[in-house]
Amino acid sequence: MAESRPDPHSEPKARDSVPPSGLPTRDTREFAQKRARDTHQRLLEAASQVFTERGYDDCQTPDIAARAGVSVGTFYRYFADKRQAFIELVERHLERSYESVMHKLTADAFASTRTRTQRRAAVDQVVDILFESTSENPKLTREFMAVAMRDSEIAKLRDDFEERGRVALAFLIRQSVPAERITDTDAAAHVISVAAQEVALVTAGLRGPPPTPRQARALRAALTDMLYRYAFGDE
Repeated sequence: MAESRPDPHSEPKARDSVPPSGLPTRDTREFAQKRARDTHQRLLEAASQVFTERGYDDCQTPDIAARAGVSVGTFYRYFADKRQAFIELVERHLERSYESVMHKLTADAFASTRTRTQRRAAVDQVVDILFESTSENPKLTREFMAVAMRDSEIAKLRDDFEERGRVALAFLIRQSVPAERITDTDAAAHVISVAAQEVALVTAGLRGPPPTPRQARALRAALTDMLYRYAFGDE
């Protein structure tokens, strides 16, 4: 395995922001020169394509370099090995997914829930948001899940991302659902997150046989109906 070497084009900077979840984001490398930024981005895009097509285990660093149109030596100026490239790719994917969720999963977005139709629409939107990160790139999600089973650092990435989402969802529940309906919002957010993730994996064909489009729609509708009844009652 190649040793990690400092990138002459980069200037590591710590990004210590605190999202609404209260959990700090990870440090992210930044590059002073545009050429270095472009090359790093091109390598990550190539890594995404190759990991998606071949899987983590069958992907090799020359494959990523060739797809990016650079030499293997250039690859090693930015990454110690394919594992580092995979971790940075996953971090970027999760961070973008989280930012997208935070942009949409706000109390203001669900403030108008006075009627049954409005409440049902709000639950539909929550399900859409919770499905988003899984449906964006199902094959990469499959690889991420598989590698996380045997790599503790990648498993921690997964756990941190899921925890940040649960904290945000618990906040939304407290703002949108009558307190007498759901008394423990943290537990509710955990259960909803797990249920949504499992159904999203099934409908994306990542858990068991791929469902037909009709089956996928039925599973999603059943999840929405279950969450609606849980949050607002039978009405």
